[in-house]
Amino acid sequence: MDLFLSFLIYSFLGWLCETIYCSVGQKKFVNRGFLNGPLCPVYGFGALSVLFFLRPVSENLILLFLLGVIVTSVIEYITGYLLEKLFATKWWDYSTYRFNIHGRVCLKNSLMFGVLSVFATRCVDPVVQGMVSSLPFWMETTFSAVLAVILVSDLVVTVRTILDLNGTLKQLQQMVEQAKLDTEDYLRQNHQELQKKVEQNMLDIELGKMELREYLEERKTEHTKRLEERKKEWAAKIATEKREAAERLETRIKEVAKRNRFLRRRLISAFPNMHSTRYEKAFERVKEEILKRKGE
Repeated sequence: MDLFLSFLIYSFLGWLCETIYCSVGQKKFVNRGFLNGPLCPVYGFGALSVLFFLRPVSENLILLFLLGVIVTSVIEYITGYLLEKLFATKWWDYSTYRFNIHGRVCLKNSLMFGVLSVFATRCVDPVVQGMVSSLPFWMETTFSAVLAVILVSDLVVTVRTILDLNGTLKQLQQMVEQAKLDTEDYLRQNHQELQKKVEQNMLDIELGKMELREYLEERKTEHTKRLEERKKEWAAKIATEKREAAERLETRIKEVAKRNRFLRRRLISAFPNMHSTRYEKAFERVKEEILKRKGE
């Protein structure tokens, strides 16, 4: 229970630091973090990992700093990788920063985490351990049980929200692809039909050469007119189908934006650089619609 409470405290402190940092940068309150509640579990895991692995070198500030940079960078990289694979979403992207690795970690943040590792080990942890150890057993048990239920509930709600969004994005992507395939099939079928008619007309023309030249010219003129009319019919039909497909897609996007709007907007606001690794265009359109409805 001591370990779990320490994990929660560091998760809260990490959320607090992230929220203040991002809120100041964006000049508005940003509930930073994967979960909806005031916790960033990656900071909890990171802090406990640093304290566990680096306690033997806690008296050597330089070594503590360097190893803190390495440990926290590995945790951040693995966390980013797992989130991408599990949810097909890239939550943060440091690709624009110098000295980054696959956009998941960058030197600037790693150095900052190194400083935090030193500060947590030398200054924060003694206070945290003192707070936890001072709690009566019944209070420690009660806090652990209640907070565990809240944490698991928040995790379930967040994961369901993300999976539901991904499922919706997949449907939108399929709608776009199906509309494209329908148009291609229509063009292909009509092209084949046109080709057959052209071949038949060419045969008629060859036969006409053995008759009157006037008849040949008349047939060519009629064929040209029919071809132009058919092209106009195709263009009108394709334009209508594209417009109808676009309207269906737009209606679906608006419906999607209304579902779980608060939770989805919270995630998008917390991770403004978040993007889907599978359904990028659909995600950006849904993201735009959700943010547009913010004031509604």
